[in-house]
Amino acid sequence: MTKIKKVLLTLFISVSVWNVQAQKFEFKNYEFSSAEYKIDPKFQKEEEIILERHIKSEFVFEDNAASEYRLVHEKKLINSDNAIERNNKVYIPAGMNDNLIANKLRVILKNGKIIELKQSDIKEEIDEQRQTKYNYFAVNGLEKGAIIEKFYIIKKEPEISGSSLKLQGSEPVLRTTVELIYPERLLFTSASYNGFPSAQSKLKSYKEKNSLFVEAFNIPSVPDNERQSNILKNSQRFSYKLDENISTNTKNIHNHSDYAKSLYEAYHRELSKAEEKALENFVKKFQKTSDPLAQIQNIEKNIKENIQYNRYFSANENLVDIINNKQGNLFDLLKLYANAYKKMNVPYEIVFTTDRFQNIFDPNFESYLNFKEVLFYFPTADVYVEPGAPAYRTPMFDDQFAGNHGLFVKTKTFGGIKVPVSEVKTIDFPKNQSMSVMDIHVDFSNSVTDPALVSKIKFNGYESLNFQPAKDFSDPTEYQEMLTYIAKNYTFESEIASVEAKNEGLEFVGKEHFVIDVKANAKDLITKAGNNYIFKVGEVIGKQMEMYEEKERVFPIEIDNPHSYDRTITLTLPADYKIKNPEVFNMNQSLTYQGKVVADFISSYEIKGNQLIVKNTEHYEFVELPASVYPQYQKIINAAADFNKLSVILEKK
Repeated sequence: MTKIKKVLLTLFISVSVWNVQAQKFEFKNYEFSSAEYKIDPKFQKEEEIILERHIKSEFVFEDNAASEYRLVHEKKLINSDNAIERNNKVYIPAGMNDNLIANKLRVILKNGKIIELKQSDIKEEIDEQRQTKYNYFAVNGLEKGAIIEKFYIIKKEPEISGSSLKLQGSEPVLRTTVELIYPERLLFTSASYNGFPSAQSKLKSYKEKNSLFVEAFNIPSVPDNERQSNILKNSQRFSYKLDENISTNTKNIHNHSDYAKSLYEAYHRELSKAEEKALENFVKKFQKTSDPLAQIQNIEKNIKENIQYNRYFSANENLVDIINNKQGNLFDLLKLYANAYKKMNVPYEIVFTTDRFQNIFDPNFESYLNFKEVLFYFPTADVYVEPGAPAYRTPMFDDQFAGNHGLFVKTKTFGGIKVPVSEVKTIDFPKNQSMSVMDIHVDFSNSVTDPALVSKIKFNGYESLNFQPAKDFSDPTEYQEMLTYIAKNYTFESEIASVEAKNEGLEFVGKEHFVIDVKANAKDLITKAGNNYIFKVGEVIGKQMEMYEEKERVFPIEIDNPHSYDRTITLTLPADYKIKNPEVFNMNQSLTYQGKVVADFISSYEIKGNQLIVKNTEHYEFVELPASVYPQYQKIINAAADFNKLSVILEKK
């Protein structure tokens, strides 16, 4: 989003926030710490303990440019053999070399001996796969009880529109401080999350400077191995932004409304005659229809098939270039989509949001942290388009954006003048896109020891997105290997006779189920036990997640998307055989939250002649649930895993 950043930089300059004298930063002569520490007993068994962590940022104006100096200082106790192995290389953050002001590291051994590493101790490592070079300190002589202390200072472009620090990680932290230092004409504001203390504003804490300061003690490590949780959202964090310029009486800088206005003007500027002509010729190919959804799909299809998304492409100056070059970055695509929708009279809103597992949208803290991703929303069809996702088609878009807040920006006309109006709302998941269906037949009628397995699996919604687009992005051999891999998941040890797919490729995404038809010989799923036979019936539904953790859950449950499964398993038996233990199919686990069943696993059976028919449904109709309901949620997840392990006994009547 390079061009978007340029627009925001223009806005940033317009508020004249750096109308100050050149200044030097306060921690230029920073040195290692000699502070004493005492470890809380609850942390003494941790493999690594951060004794101190200090983060300082100072915003200065020098050499006719605004800059930020950032200090990160960390002092870590090595408390296990595993920690020794993990810390024998201390990596220098990538991309810092050109802007590195200071970079120091020392080791304090148990006997008090101090080893300060030198530039000659910095080694280089090459990641051949990514073709990337990494620099690191080679730390030798580590022992249990040793302390690694390091700090660096870098100079970088100032982050004033919104920045966030994650302050809780895999190790406990005994003491953390964060300090922001800035010219006295400016004021920053901040937000703290999940128990991290609020920062205190200190006016004139340094000569001609203000600051924000916060200190925290005994931050626990985040729980490990908590699957289906949003670690970032529930960890202690600290966010901040420039909020006020006292000298110009400008307040609430970097708010939602200003962001919406600046980008609206960028996307909706008046087109030149050449651009109008190029756009007219481009949309001529678009099929016109009175169906709002079909029209939205046609526009998306044509743009994604003819204009390649290239996040690094920067050669386009206008719509003519975008169309002629047949590629563009996200800013280019947004302009093209917006103008195409206008040309085709399709009402739309632009939605700015975040990936809810990577960046947290906080509607109560207005900053540009809330704007990392972009969607188009269409009120006439109640669907979204993700312009920067070549493998998605409406109504499907990245499920990490859904179940999240977004800033919806639409056009309103007042007195003949079109203006942007913005509102924070929730981004809903696509409708009718959550149910996958399995119809499985196992026929023993010709041979108990050589049953035929026939499965039809209809993947829907986000389940289908794992496979459906692959037809258009892989060669035939790779694609067939993928189909075989899918089939193996639902037949396990069975010998596959054939696997066929229907509704393949992008043209069916969001419109039709992705269907897999599998035929297999299931003789490897049956074994003889005396006069009877044991059939591993549960394996035909595919591998299932297990949650048998004994630790108490700490973080809330959060899943990618609501989803459901409807399964029918039909076992056809010879006339002289029956299932000895059909009752194993009776399972019923459900979770009720706030008066509504939000998750369940239900299985039952019926016998019709020589057929035993199993009906099995599994639903997850939520995105987030509190940790307090985790024990019951475990039972539902594990019910599916237990079903996968079911075996039935075939015996003669």
